[in-house]
Amino acid sequence: DRKSKYCTKSDVKAGCCTTCATISAPVAAPVVAPVTTPVAAPVATPVAAPTGPCTGDSSTFTFSLDNFAKTVKCSWITQNSNKTAARKSKYCAKSDVKAGCCTTCATISAPVAAPVTAPVAVPVAAPVATPVATPVAAPVAAPT
Repeated sequence: DRKSKYCTKSDVKAGCCTTCATISAPVAAPVVAPVTTPVAAPVATPVAAPTGPCTGDSSTFTFSLDNFAKTVKCSWITQNSNKTAARKSKYCAKSDVKAGCCTTCATISAPVAAPVTAPVAVPVAAPVATPVATPVAAPVAAPT
């Protein structure tokens, strides 16, 4: 029978414990890799995005590359002139990079909310009347 043929194999017995009526599958003891010193955080503390006009690339801003476990500064975008256009197209489209690397990405300013204008309930009168052809009153002499 198939059970007696296959359930004698340790890998099948462990993987098919219900079918093979194994009470518990053998479990290997956990292996812990030795760590001799604390591991540093992988990235720097995030920098708040600028809220006004661009004043230059942030000296502390970094961002992670999409396909690599690497964090870079703004200067990476333009460090290889053959890849600058592609890198700007890919990374400057991201809001955090656009804000942190505003000079490199040619961002004029950080996004700013549009001003809000309160609605006017009634029309506002024109500030001046229509000019008249002749003076309304005679000129007054200058004080002496």
